[in-house]
Amino acid sequence: MSSPSLDRFRPRDGAVLDLASLEAIAAAPDHLLSAWLAASWPGATAVVLSGLELDGEWTTDGPPGTVRPDSRSSGVSVSPGTALITDAAGRRHLVTLSEPLTASWPTHARSAVRGVLALVPRVHPASLDGGIAVAREQVTVELGFVRTEQADQAAILPLASAVGNGRDWATDLYRIWQPEHDAVQALLKRFETLEQTVWRAEPEGSVWDRQILGRNWVRYQTVGASALQAARIQLATRATSTLERVRLLRSLRGQLENSVERAATELLQLVGAAEGSGPYRAVLDGSTLGVIGG
Repeated sequence: MSSPSLDRFRPRDGAVLDLASLEAIAAAPDHLLSAWLAASWPGATAVVLSGLELDGEWTTDGPPGTVRPDSRSSGVSVSPGTALITDAAGRRHLVTLSEPLTASWPTHARSAVRGVLALVPRVHPASLDGGIAVAREQVTVELGFVRTEQADQAAILPLASAVGNGRDWATDLYRIWQPEHDAVQALLKRFETLEQTVWRAEPEGSVWDRQILGRNWVRYQTVGASALQAARIQLATRATSTLERVRLLRSLRGQLENSVERAATELLQLVGAAEGSGPYRAVLDGSTLGVIGG
């Protein structure tokens, strides 16, 4: 039985530098990026590493990371940033944009439209003056709008999706955020409010009625507060992806439902309505997470 093989470039004196050797060099970055993506976010084909933020004001009307663009503007703008993307041929690219990107709203309704704002890579063969072919390609990206059903294609990186209220756009779709990010800081403040709910709550709920943790209400409050503290530490001390934040909130919901149920209800309100909640819908329905956002 034969085993799979992988060509790896290794220079040696007198060795022939053939096309397969050059292809092995070209494939190395793709293998490295693919391995990292598969380990950190199974099933994902692209992710925003930094920046590429939608221009507008942060709002709590929607899932974490929701932005309200200027409804009077003729178009939308995203900040400079870095992203890992996949082209139509399935190859990974690390792209860094040093200037903002803009796109016109697709209809006269401007920000009150349905759809997804996305980044799409384009790969073009490079050539010298006179049309002489060279052994490299140019990778560019385009900012535009696609239908919701198209946003899960491998060669599309969704940056924002319309929320059901017709004014806001959810941006936490495929992103990695540092603890200092404004949206993460806003989420941490919401956790502080939830902890106040835990300590102010009166003995109630089905878990209390069934005496799951006994008849000492402080024990239930301590479990709920400890779960919130653990979640806050995770967000405050390390960079997290959308996948990790959704998993964190879903786990936190389970802990609160098994201790102080009123806090669990408030947590669901933090996520917002199912329509337009994107990957955070998994927090609402408790579904199993695979590729989120699709």
